[in-house]
Amino acid sequence: MNNEIIKMLNADITGEIEAILTYLRHQFVCGICDISRTVEEVARDEMRHVEWLSESVVGLGGIPTIEHAQLHLEGEDIFAMLKRDVGLEESAINLYQEHIDAITDPKLKHLLRKIMNEEMEHRDEFAEKLHAISSVQPQESVNAAEKPELTIGSLKEDGEEK
Repeated sequence: MNNEIIKMLNADITGEIEAILTYLRHQFVCGICDISRTVEEVARDEMRHVEWLSESVVGLGGIPTIEHAQLHLEGEDIFAMLKRDVGLEESAINLYQEHIDAITDPKLKHLLRKIMNEEMEHRDEFAEKLHAISSVQPQESVNAAEKPELTIGSLKEDGEEK
């Protein structure tokens, strides 16, 4: 039974690592702005999730993975980045729910619920940022070259280097 649980927890770690790498890239591309600060905070939360999950794997006698899924990294299209971020959180929520349903250990269920609740908060934060930008320019996708007023540089705070 522990091997099955370890496999599930390692799948969760894999997803968290994918999110960390994706969010860090999005944060770097955005530069210093409200969106990049939110993405950075979420990436830090995901790192904490990896720590908690890894401790659980070790506690069960396993070895935590350092694998990640194939990354699908977008260019400077802020809409695509935020949509991807919302999608990663949705996938994580679904996976955590499956694992909560499959695991009987109350301590692990509690941990996974805690992480899942944070993922729901992250999803909502990303969706809020996406909605805010969409209300400025309600197109499906805006490329920096097509709409210079919504380039990553234009999202940086006043006084910050662009």
